[in-house]
Amino acid sequence: MTRITYQLRPPQMTTMAPCRVCARPSPGGQPCSECLCLELADLINNKGAVMRWASSMKAAIQDQATILFYAEKRPEPH
Repeated sequence: MTRITYQLRPPQMTTMAPCRVCARPSPGGQPCSECLCLELADLINNKGAVMRWASSMKAAIQDQATILFYAEKRPEPH
């Protein structure tokens, strides 16, 4: 697999370009997450494991966003 270096910028400032594999918009024109998952599935010969892993990563990101949302609403201690 190719080494991927994602840009560490806010989404509104990230340069989007076509994915090198499927031409969908992707940060910096790097392979998109779906193409990386398919490449990993081919590499380890286990698409089910990769799809479960990707799903759990998406759930973790959503959980993190929920926690941060509630943390921002919480009043500051005095």
